Amino acid sequence: GIETAVAGVPPSHLETVREAARERRRLRIDYVAATTGEHTARTIEPEEVFASLGSWYVAAWDLDADDERLFRVDRIVDAEVLPETFEPRGLAGAGRPLYSPTSEDVPVRLRLHPPARWVAEYYVTTDVVERDDATLEVTLPARRLDRIAGLLLRLGEDAEILAPAELSAEVRDMARRTLAGYR
Repeated sequence: GIETAVAGVPPSHLETVREAARERRRLRIDYVAATTGEHTARTIEPEEVFASLGSWYVAAWDLDADDERLFRVDRIVDAEVLPETFEPRGLAGAGRPLYSPTSEDVPVRLRLHPPARWVAEYYVTTDVVERDDATLEVTLPARRLDRIAGLLLRLGEDAEILAPAELSAEVRDMARRTLAGYR
């Protein structure tokens, strides 16, 4: 099972992750996906280690995905600090709460089909509900709709917008404009 961050009981690899972030050294981790229980080996550049909503997180550059990712430290089952150092990209971590609602935020409710379940791992989601058909319903706080539109474009039919209804039309329009820009 996955241990949750209990007050006073830090996740087992917290110090290793902190040390790598402090020394700006790459980290090889064995990570367990919450949604699938699948183990993946990843090489990351950990920039910020912070606690939020009862869990420890590391904002890192994932070299395998070549993109920014948020990892829950308690889902790291093994961690090895590598000799290679890295230049920080300025990823937001502790300075930015995972989710602080603002008047501009739109909580986007999505149904994620199995190929898109990774979204619940890498993005801050709330109200995660596992459905019998292996889909996952999540709420993704959206500060910038263009970012959500871009994500939904990548996911295609593996994600459906459940709410708000008016967002579906907006995202479809953005998707059309975005696609038109590529032609």
